[in-house]
Amino acid sequence: MSLFNRMALGLQAALELGWQPVLRLACYRMGLKSGWYRLRTPPGEAYSPAGASFLPGLFTIPTQQTLRDLLSDQQAQALLAEADEIIQGKVRLFGGAPVPLSLVPAHFSTRNLPHWTAYELGKADWGAEDPKLVWEGARFGWVFALGRAYLLTGDERYPVTFWQNFEVFLEANPPNRGPNWASAQEVALRIAAFCFAGQVFTGAVSSTPQRMARLADAIAAHARRIPPTLVYARAQANNHLLSEALGLYLAGNALPAHPFASRWKRLGWRVFTQALAEQIEPEGEFTQHSLNYHRLMLHAALLFDCAARRAGAPIPATIRVLLARAVGWYAACIDIPSGQASNLGANDGACILPLFSGGFREHRPTLQAGLRAFGGASSLPAGAWDELSLWLGLETLTHSKEGNTRNGSALRIDSGDSWASLRCLGYRSRPSHSDQLHVDLWWRGENIARDAGTYRYTAPPPWDNSLSAACLHNTVTIDRRDPMWRAGKFLWLDWAQGQVLTASADQITAKHTGYRRSGLIHRRTLRRTSDGWMVEDTILPEQHNTAEGHSALLHWLLPDWDWQLEDSTLTLSHPGGGSLRINIQADIGATLQSLRLARAGSLLVGDGEISPLQGWFSPTYNLKQPALAFLAQFSGSLPLRFCTRWMLSD
Repeated sequence: MSLFNRMALGLQAALELGWQPVLRLACYRMGLKSGWYRLRTPPGEAYSPAGASFLPGLFTIPTQQTLRDLLSDQQAQALLAEADEIIQGKVRLFGGAPVPLSLVPAHFSTRNLPHWTAYELGKADWGAEDPKLVWEGARFGWVFALGRAYLLTGDERYPVTFWQNFEVFLEANPPNRGPNWASAQEVALRIAAFCFAGQVFTGAVSSTPQRMARLADAIAAHARRIPPTLVYARAQANNHLLSEALGLYLAGNALPAHPFASRWKRLGWRVFTQALAEQIEPEGEFTQHSLNYHRLMLHAALLFDCAARRAGAPIPATIRVLLARAVGWYAACIDIPSGQASNLGANDGACILPLFSGGFREHRPTLQAGLRAFGGASSLPAGAWDELSLWLGLETLTHSKEGNTRNGSALRIDSGDSWASLRCLGYRSRPSHSDQLHVDLWWRGENIARDAGTYRYTAPPPWDNSLSAACLHNTVTIDRRDPMWRAGKFLWLDWAQGQVLTASADQITAKHTGYRRSGLIHRRTLRRTSDGWMVEDTILPEQHNTAEGHSALLHWLLPDWDWQLEDSTLTLSHPGGGSLRINIQADIGATLQSLRLARAGSLLVGDGEISPLQGWFSPTYNLKQPALAFLAQFSGSLPLRFCTRWMLSD
């Protein structure tokens, strides 16, 4: 990219993001290149004494009998199977299949292990194509499964496994050296895992005084790493800042006699509460416009709230109001019968508080805990999803009707055993995906019109976060253009602003401004019908535009079910019985030029080329599965209208 183009990009980013984040990011880059951060975080050969002992007390440990009563036999067996995999050296990164646990950096040598800044400057090899594949195992998120299994069985193998891996990590990752120190967020999330391990394993035979002292040393070293680079987290103004502030607050509470404990607590408290106030939109949506990052925010808030209550300093009422709205928004994205949720926005596979059964895609435990902590009532009946609430010391409240969860800004319509949502918002912070007017449909616990997700952030093209484009969402692209400008792997500019025109219990109509430079408006109506759903798309001219010819591509991402295509109706067979028929028709001013059906990057029906990105679904990071992409190409003069009818049959 030329200097002129870089300057133009920087100016555009500053205009939309604001100058403050851009300047903070520039300060961070200067700190890296000048060697300032290397000076502030000197490389260590070993963990120095913390000057204080570890004080357990963050979590409320359920009794063994309580946990046994809560979990079904199948859930208990699944938990023990996962814990036994960890004993055998395998972990489920991002909630996926078991892979070998690696805590030793590539090309490891204690003498030659680079300072963390070398990785950020591109002067050291991460050891993997994607740094997240290095970081995830070193987050120690797998320790939550070991702790739960230990509580359930009392089996000493589980704490032994933690301590052995903990000692491997300390030897292979001296303070501030190696890739696992490059991200202060990863450092902070390890603090949370270490606090859990130190408490749940405190009575184990293997938890010797020497090991507990080393745990305190490690927590202190991790806490010292965070403050020097908070400017980067402030520039991001997202989950990085929340995670790092949480890590400082937890460290200050876990090491109360440490010389820096009060400083860490004060800084963590101030940054965390300010970040929540700035990052939760008035309607309740988290600033990153992502369902999974929204859950990460709620997990961080639940942990922070738990620690604050223990310290006798509850979260301010104004922040609790915002968190209550955030829980309401989250609830409106969840399919309660299945516990799954819309795959909205960026999905990095994070689940930083997995104290529940059901796997990565289970959202009811977080919803239950969030409602109890911030929402004032519980909407779900008692069940295994209560486990997270127990660990956080949240008392069971009087159950209210499920309808109380249907609030927040998510545009959702319920209809018997199906529901639908329409994505529309006016951006105040940078978009995660180009997904204005995306429609999600759920039927009998299945996501029948789905968001593709993310798959990978860092990979050879086309898999470098490219599933974020509008043409891969359940929406319309006009004249082969995305409504926003993808200026970087994580940066969309020229934001398409949405506006809700009407909303009722049966119908939502909205539009967005993504094609304003072409003098066009995309308007979409989502309507409940007697046998399913209707989605009506209209391309309208603005006043200064003539009714010249345009093309429009309609895209639907569907489950990989048995299918049959006749004329313009696609029929899918539900695995549990029944069928789904999707009929696409041209209406005013529109001509249906072609219908295509693709699966896993290959064309099944129709002519022409297909993108290798078409027909994929990524339920979590680093995992993609085949799906069906149903595409309809229209052309015509404005106004141009076409409809999709969804017919659900048992």
